[in-house]
Amino acid sequence: MASNQIRWRSFISLSIFLGLTILFITSLLMFLKPHQDLVALLHTIFGFWLLLLLLWHIKNNLKPLKSYLRNTGTSKINIVPLGSAGVFAVLLILVYYQTVPFMQFYRWGQTLRAATAGVMDEQEIYQIRRVQPAIATGETLTIEFRKGPFFMWPQYAIWLETLDGQFIQPLYVTGKLAANNFATKVTRKNPQQVFTDNPLVTDTDNGEIFDYQYDSASKNERMRPESLPVFLHALGLQSADGAMVPEASTPVLDAYAGATITENFRLTTASLAALPDQFRIRFEINQSFDFNTYYSSDRFPDDDVYSGDGYSAQPSVIYEAVVDRNDKQSIYLLKLAGQGHHSGKDGAINPDTSNLTTATQLVDRILVEFYDAQK
Repeated sequence: MASNQIRWRSFISLSIFLGLTILFITSLLMFLKPHQDLVALLHTIFGFWLLLLLLWHIKNNLKPLKSYLRNTGTSKINIVPLGSAGVFAVLLILVYYQTVPFMQFYRWGQTLRAATAGVMDEQEIYQIRRVQPAIATGETLTIEFRKGPFFMWPQYAIWLETLDGQFIQPLYVTGKLAANNFATKVTRKNPQQVFTDNPLVTDTDNGEIFDYQYDSASKNERMRPESLPVFLHALGLQSADGAMVPEASTPVLDAYAGATITENFRLTTASLAALPDQFRIRFEINQSFDFNTYYSSDRFPDDDVYSGDGYSAQPSVIYEAVVDRNDKQSIYLLKLAGQGHHSGKDGAINPDTSNLTTATQLVDRILVEFYDAQK
């Protein structure tokens, strides 16, 4: 009996050692080099294998593990489990909030992967854009945007506002939205056809599903209140009832407008003036035609906007971060905050995104770095 236990312990100990060795090697490879399917597969399989060994180890060593939690020394407090749990909790919190040392280490790894590959991996190819109007006299910041797998032709905007929701300024707005330049009229050939996925994603349309007509004269009849409703309401380009107000366009908006960047990008820009100690930065994005089984083309038949000629499909998605100038953090990761109204009737953010699919995969990551944060 004892010899069997020794053999089992030897098997588990050796398996854990070999599994950890594989995880260490694959982790190092994924950190230093572009990801390869074989390396990722090894990492995943041996990770689950170690999990099974861990559960088996806990089952067979429950009593010794319990003894670790008991205080057997002269001190009233057993510092061993508390210290271990404390270190774990601190590391978890620092990583979860994307603190500067961890983000800098991660970005250093990205640079190493790109250099090791000899050529830039597709994820690491960025368009460099600078938008710094003469009217901007505030702080410089860089927005690093990395697109997700379903990013195709979206409209998007990034802006600043106070913590109580007062609009401060735009940072970048796609030109079509800023100028309401939706000049192409798209008409479904079969009005009865129902879409439950993106009909254009496979490039099989070829004029069989839609008619396309460029008609700039009637573009103001195709206002897009559902495109970026949170941004448009915050800016004042949408009234309380959701109607668009084209005459509300301002020189400030025009100064920060530009062509839709369809690749990863690093955008350097500046605030109009000095920013408050605390504020919020938001990014809203929306892509037409990205229907799914819930947001199908017949989901809201009585909604003239959703069922109109804009092909809204899944609603806009909003990412945000709260900036606090009193801390020493200069890099912020924007996190998913929710979705906008499917037809733009209000500027509220709905945190429930459970019915979204590809819309939450338009964005892979958005980082914002502020310079001279501690002026």
